[in-house]
Amino acid sequence: MIEVSSKFFDIKATLECGQVFRYFKNADGSYDVISLDKICHLETVGDKVILTSADEGYFANYFDLSTDYEKITNVLSAFPELSESVSVGKGIRILRQDFYETTISFIISANNNITRIRGIIERLCKKYGTKKNGYFAFPTIEQLQKATVEELKEIGLGYRAPYLYETSRTFASIYDEVMSSTDAEIVHKILLSQKGIGPKVADCIVLFGLHLTRSYPVDTWIFKASSTAELDTPKKVRDYYLDRYGDYAGIAQQYVFYNAREGAKN
Repeated sequence: MIEVSSKFFDIKATLECGQVFRYFKNADGSYDVISLDKICHLETVGDKVILTSADEGYFANYFDLSTDYEKITNVLSAFPELSESVSVGKGIRILRQDFYETTISFIISANNNITRIRGIIERLCKKYGTKKNGYFAFPTIEQLQKATVEELKEIGLGYRAPYLYETSRTFASIYDEVMSSTDAEIVHKILLSQKGIGPKVADCIVLFGLHLTRSYPVDTWIFKASSTAELDTPKKVRDYYLDRYGDYAGIAQQYVFYNAREGAKN
């Protein structure tokens, strides 16, 4: 069991901000998260977040517990346009997810909504993953390679099915080059060479699958919140805020995204 302060760790905000899809909210308000073939139970008790898992070391890294988010929020809140977003989203932690699982998940996410994405991923896991202690692990790349395009379409992937089919076969060709680089822009360009990966999805993979935080994914929420008469294209928005926020751009992006989406609910 791991206990950490909840001051900069809001379970709901972290899991429901669009960076991960394999989580389950329980009736008592706690959450279960599955990553690859591992599971973690999270609950907030008083001012503590309690993590329980047979793989504590894995999830300590997964939830980025060694990073000082108080320092990061102090830096970002100094930007006037971010003060509200930081206040609303400061409990978000940028997860250190598995690169392969993130790549597959975000190809599925393209032009899709979170509820549907989660459903497709669960069907993918149940059909091709290994059952373990009552849940299904994310399919390995070898397991995924057994899927046909038609089978992938049957679980709801639609036009994304050929992309997943091909990526499962070409992923190994980019893996070593991606994993050996800490330059977000280089990795972004490599990812764009894969079918089904456009600029926004590539940025999401860079940020959530490699934890390279000099990234700024621009979806409809971010574009609406950040565009101006001068910043009138997603690329202009991305380039401007990458330059403005630097190595904390990806964290700022999540604060802005979460604040925009939460504000729309109210």
